Amino acid sequence: MISDKFTAPATLREGREMLEAKNKEVAENFQSCAVEGGTYDYGKIKSLNGKPATDYEVAAHQQALIAEAQDLGLWVDDQQKAAKQHASAEKRVKDATEPTWKPAQPEGQRLKGFGDFFVESEAYKGYKGGSGGSPVARMDIDAHQLKTLMTTSAGWAPENLRLDDAVLSAQRPIAVADHVPFFTTEQAAVVYMLESTFTNNAAEASEGAAFGEAALALTETTSTVRKIAVALPVTDEQLSDVGGVRDYINQRLSYMIRARLDSQILTGNGSAPNLEGLNSVSGINTTAKGSDPTPDAIYKSIRKCRAVGFANPTVVFVHPSDWEAIRLLRDVNGNYIWGPPSASAPITIFGLPVVETTAATENTISLGDLQGYSGLFVRRGVDIETGWTGTQFTEGEVTIRATMRVAMVWFRASALATVTGV
Repeated sequence: MISDKFTAPATLREGREMLEAKNKEVAENFQSCAVEGGTYDYGKIKSLNGKPATDYEVAAHQQALIAEAQDLGLWVDDQQKAAKQHASAEKRVKDATEPTWKPAQPEGQRLKGFGDFFVESEAYKGYKGGSGGSPVARMDIDAHQLKTLMTTSAGWAPENLRLDDAVLSAQRPIAVADHVPFFTTEQAAVVYMLESTFTNNAAEASEGAAFGEAALALTETTSTVRKIAVALPVTDEQLSDVGGVRDYINQRLSYMIRARLDSQILTGNGSAPNLEGLNSVSGINTTAKGSDPTPDAIYKSIRKCRAVGFANPTVVFVHPSDWEAIRLLRDVNGNYIWGPPSASAPITIFGLPVVETTAATENTISLGDLQGYSGLFVRRGVDIETGWTGTQFTEGEVTIRATMRVAMVWFRASALATVTGV
């Protein structure tokens, strides 16, 4: 869904050019700050628009660029669909023809109505004005002359043209995956070295005294590529006779894959074939809300990410039911703490963007530095394929399937956190 603060370009062409520029800048920034091991160091980018910038400011700028590119992409898609619908409607109007058929009439004759019969009657012809009376005519009309009234039920029913697009059912917007850096991989698993031991015995030493001995150890860590899949059987007639049904099916199956991925990034339990979601990562920071106000508990988790994980959280994921209680908080004077109902400012808490999504677990809030310490490695993007199973070939059916293969990697557990018992 396009955000409220989005400003539409003047033309579709301008929107496409802006989208291409945004995507190019996002890619160049990722390339500039990439480091060995598949992670990013935003500290490598020292300035923004000619001004010095911290790594947090660079990460926030990159996140804003991604959000702007997403809004532009949705806007461009909507405009292209609208243009297609407009062209289709113009073609239908152009191809339409006016009915030219008329009932055949005997040459020199026309159908007579009651007025014609009255004027031709002897009573009317013999009537003289001023006689004090009115002409009364008797008209004997045979029953066969009274025909059935021409109505839509007895004649032609009006033609109704159906709109090109179907009205889609309400489904959860894709919101989580947009906040995770994307990478590609050609392997069946993502393997990386994780520093598992770091002992710093650096200390002041007297002359001739022994140096403090440090200890370092690395552990090979693996995140296996998992598959998300869905299939839909369709008849030959549906595919052949209904225009646009292929695009509709492809779009909905693709959405189903992406929606499942969205929820797995947060709630996947890590047991094959599930991805490992943020909430299931071993060693993340946790805060039980207890008797604390929810905002206090959220800040405690933010503080743990900074003090324990030495990371700056970039996003907070919360279920709409849980955010409702926060948004409606009031002070002792009845004033809304998060601003009056008329306020249209972006949703934030302690400076972090808040993503309301039903992909989040209700009563649990998830947050962390996803830009710096997470990665979605795509082995195979969303593929749409067709084929037959069982007796489908002889029954005139085909199965359309969509698949995606990805690995979700969390590089630093202490850069993540949850708030429970909300």
